[in-house]
Amino acid sequence: MAWGKGATILDIAPDPMLGPYLKSQPDVSYRSADISGDHVDDNVDITAMTAYRDNSFDFILCSHVLEHVSDDAKAIAELFRVLKPEGKAIVMAPILLTIDETDEDATVVLPEERLSRFGQEDHVRLYSKKGFTERLAAPGFVVKQYGVEFFGAETFLRHGIAERSVLYVVEKQ
Repeated sequence: MAWGKGATILDIAPDPMLGPYLKSQPDVSYRSADISGDHVDDNVDITAMTAYRDNSFDFILCSHVLEHVSDDAKAIAELFRVLKPEGKAIVMAPILLTIDETDEDATVVLPEERLSRFGQEDHVRLYSKKGFTERLAAPGFVVKQYGVEFFGAETFLRHGIAERSVLYVVEKQ
C-alpha cells in the first residue's frame, strides 16, 4: 500500500477528529463519505458506491458502519471493489465474543427491540467474531487481526483499550 505521497484514502462515516487530520496530510488524496449530510465530501450508499470506480483507493476506513447496513455483504463487496490491489482497510464493528454466530433478524424493526437485541436502536445485527471475519473474507479479503500481542499491553493500558480488543485490517491481494 502506498501510504504517503499520492495515497488515496476513503473514510466512510468519518470521525469528526480523525477526518480533518487525514484531510490535512500533504500529498494525500482524502475523500469522506456517508449516506447523507453535508459534513462529508460524497453522499454515497455503501452498498452501491457508484461514485467511485473500481480500484480507486489505497486505504479505506470503515468504522462502526456495517452493523447499521441491511445488506452488509453488498457493502463489503463494494469495499473490495473500490480498494486497489494491495490496498488495506480498517473495518470495525461491535463484536460480541460470547456468541458463536452473528445475530440478525430483518423482522426486528422497532428501535426498542433493536436496542435490546443488538445493543443500539439503529443496529440491524450483532456480529460474532467468526461471523465478522467470515463476512469480511467472503469477497476475497485477507483478514488480519491485531490485538494486545501486536500493540503491547502498555499501549492498551495507556490508551484505555480493553485487553480483548482487536483491530481488523483487510487486504486486497
